[in-house]
Amino acid sequence: MSLDYLKRLNERYEAWIETYDEGRLLIINADDIDFIQKPEDLGNVINMVSAELHGLF
Repeated sequence: MSLDYLKRLNERYEAWIETYDEGRLLIINADDIDFIQKPEDLGNVINMVSAELHGLF
């Protein structure tokens, strides 16, 4: 895959997600997540998803 294709794909995704209103939305910034070096990051993501689904704090 070319870098240009990935860039355009990301731009289209960003434009789509800005208008998404079909249900709840959880956005997780993956820039700071590293499952390899920090396994606790997976637990944090699971907790965020669980909190969104089940209303936990």
